[in-house]
Amino acid sequence: MRTFITGGIIVVFIFIQLMRGGDSRRIIDGDGSGYYAYLPAVFIHGTTDFTPVFEMEKSRRGLDYMGHYFHQVGEKKINKYYLGTALLMLPFFLLAWLYSFITGMPPDGYNILFQYSIALGASIYAAIGLLATKKLIELFDVGKAISLISVILVLFGTNLFYYTFLHPSHSHVYSFAAISVFLLFARRYFLYEKINDFRLAMLFFGLVILIRPTNAIALLSLPFLSGSFAVFTESLKKLFKTPKQLMLGLLLFFGVFSIQLIFNFIQTGNLLLWSYRNEGFHFNDPAILSFLFSYRKGFFVYTPLMLLIVPGMILFFQRSKFSFYTYFSFILILIYMLSSWWNWFFGDSFGMRAMVDFYPLLAIPLALIIKQFSASRWKRLIISLFLIPAVGLNLFQAYQYYAGIIHPDSMTKEKYWYVFLKADPSYRGILGSFPEPIFSGFNDSLSINYFNDMEGPSNLWTSNGVQTSKEAFSGRYLAEMSQSNVYSPTLVLMNENLIKTESELYVTVNLMYRELEKNATSDALLVYAATDRSSELSFYKTFRIKQMPDDKTLVWRNGSFGFKVPAWNSNLTQVKVYVWNIQKTVFQLDDFEVTINLISE
Repeated sequence: MRTFITGGIIVVFIFIQLMRGGDSRRIIDGDGSGYYAYLPAVFIHGTTDFTPVFEMEKSRRGLDYMGHYFHQVGEKKINKYYLGTALLMLPFFLLAWLYSFITGMPPDGYNILFQYSIALGASIYAAIGLLATKKLIELFDVGKAISLISVILVLFGTNLFYYTFLHPSHSHVYSFAAISVFLLFARRYFLYEKINDFRLAMLFFGLVILIRPTNAIALLSLPFLSGSFAVFTESLKKLFKTPKQLMLGLLLFFGVFSIQLIFNFIQTGNLLLWSYRNEGFHFNDPAILSFLFSYRKGFFVYTPLMLLIVPGMILFFQRSKFSFYTYFSFILILIYMLSSWWNWFFGDSFGMRAMVDFYPLLAIPLALIIKQFSASRWKRLIISLFLIPAVGLNLFQAYQYYAGIIHPDSMTKEKYWYVFLKADPSYRGILGSFPEPIFSGFNDSLSINYFNDMEGPSNLWTSNGVQTSKEAFSGRYLAEMSQSNVYSPTLVLMNENLIKTESELYVTVNLMYRELEKNATSDALLVYAATDRSSELSFYKTFRIKQMPDDKTLVWRNGSFGFKVPAWNSNLTQVKVYVWNIQKTVFQLDDFEVTINLISE
């Protein structure tokens, strides 16, 4: 069975990498670059300061790169992510490093060998997680065949597939593997009372937190794993009656977790760091319904397979009320905590990625339901009519997300159904973005507003395309974009207009637009461009004016944008904000407003 699962995953890994082609050069990307950053920092640059990695990342990424996972502490840049993911990546990193020397490729940590090695590593850890999950399911009186079907469904029917094969540098597949092994040994300890299982559970729990601190919530599943209140309390009593064994377990846990503390101390002189600066929880305002059901990232919308955990919990209730209440309580707390995160949709992601880590637990009621429906031919047919579309939809939407058809973070009901089951390249990148959320709010010491109603000249705005019109949204003037007018009235802030800041800024843009042709603004972009002293672009960010295509014309509509930009430091000489009419279509603009706010520390 191990050969079947591992071999199957390797086959899928090879197939996916062949399909990716040249895109494999960007396997280490997005947030995954932050988790990976420990390895090039220590082994390539020989430092605990992430500044060299930040500069390397900046050179290989677009001009809108801000390195949000790096923060300045004193004279060094720290990494907000914990190093557990990098620790698990290490053997594959070293393998790529060795082969880079053998083949004469630059051992820079980012050549194609490193990209492939990290992808391979994610596949191996997915196999470990699935094998451990399978064994865990079997400990709930589910046969080997049902447990195998269950883990296959978890792989292909959830976004674990995406984070294993298409975004393998992220932490989720590593968390999935570590949590599954931790849960397996914890369950074994409750069933067999072997002290070695307790030790291994504590060891892997240290790894679980070393990967992502919020994974500590997995500890709350222990009452459920025990199977009964009597077993749970008796197991705890036995541990406290053998303090040496308890202390050994705690030492194993802290021994693993202390790797982060030691790294922190070498880096900054402090053992503990709150690395998630300007981020936190809104426990008084959890987005539970959006977390579960929204078109933006709803767990059940993008992973419908997991709807089966609801009837699965009914089976728990029938088998053991203790199992039902402890499992339901854990799921409730898990959803409450994750949906209370300030960015409840967890940024750019396919589906609700925060739940991937806990699929070993969610697979248990899934397996019970499959077992229940395997009793007869008709029941198998009924559940197959749900499972096949659910798995197919997940795989298709994973492709859509990878291809840029599903927006990374700004989906709505209208957008979802507009691209539903669409695979044509014409649907790639056609959806607009929502304003970026921030946790900490604005600093009142700096708030600058620049408003252009097109009614008169301004020292800070150009007058491209401004003309009189009875159709103006307000007043008598508007700006008309056309083949001869590609750039809108532009806000131009020169050095003397740029207030120097130490922290990042938030730019809010509101404008009114009116299309004279169908979808005239579909390819039009709002542009923020910053230029440094060498007259080179230092930061460049664009947004689609229109949220999604439609047939409306001759109607004034609002375009709203919000985004973070780097601090206005002494090296900055110019900032421009404007609309770029790429396709040279015909539309009109009015009431162009730009507001600059300082983000609170």
